[in-house]
Amino acid sequence: MDADIHTRYHSDFYRVLDFKCRCTDCRTSKPEYAESFCISFVRKGNFLYNVFRHSLDSYNGCVIITKPGYERTITHTHAIPDECTIFEFTHSFHQELTQRYGHTKFFQDNDLHSTLLRTDTETEFLHFYISRLVGLRSGSKLQIDQLVLQMTDKVLGSVTDYAPDTRINSRLKKNHLSTIERAKEYITTHFTQDISLFEIAAYCYVSPFHFSRIFKTFTSCSPHQYLLSIRLQHAALLLRNTMQTVADVAFSSGFNSIEHFTAAFRQQYQCPPAAFRTGITSSR
Repeated sequence: MDADIHTRYHSDFYRVLDFKCRCTDCRTSKPEYAESFCISFVRKGNFLYNVFRHSLDSYNGCVIITKPGYERTITHTHAIPDECTIFEFTHSFHQELTQRYGHTKFFQDNDLHSTLLRTDTETEFLHFYISRLVGLRSGSKLQIDQLVLQMTDKVLGSVTDYAPDTRINSRLKKNHLSTIERAKEYITTHFTQDISLFEIAAYCYVSPFHFSRIFKTFTSCSPHQYLLSIRLQHAALLLRNTMQTVADVAFSSGFNSIEHFTAAFRQQYQCPPAAFRTGITSSR
């Protein structure tokens, strides 16, 4: 496939690759061989990931999980070249993953060469956060490794039988995939700020009313729910990995009051922030 592939980060048991396809026409690539176990986050574009008797409709909000040792082809269905973040794992770590998740259908069924998972906000934020640390070169090796393990566990623990989302048809994707891509980019970049629906919609070149409906169709949540979840995921990471006070965690995650933060955090995690941190500390 005609693409630019760069290694953004290299660890002992994985690599983070930046994949940018150069193809601009709708065609199917020649067969390619998967050499490593990979978890790939689709950032832009729309393509069909074709593996043995399966065609996985891939676009922003999807993660492709690929076993090594099988062939695949790619059919481009969108004029915008696709972009992905690929987490490529070593052979030895793939064996560990097979042992840990060997009870799941995906690892037991040899006819399932690859599968596709629809992400939730937690998975998407982990991908964003890892990418930001790697891009800024601001995270320690241990921190990034732990986040990658958390992301991997989240993804592989959520694998179900693949079924395309019938609500998201080809016309909707053609007209508004870029809308969702831009919206998520804006929210994850500005989640600490007091952003409005009008700001996000204007950034995506659509009306606020039209934007809300499109966003919920693609993500199954409102823009406000998505933003709130991103803020809570960020707060949970700070509570897990830093010694910042609860107040500092709240304000640095975009909340304008400790009361609102505590109530939202309790609803999401079934415990207040201080107890969440204590529970993590005591379990180590």
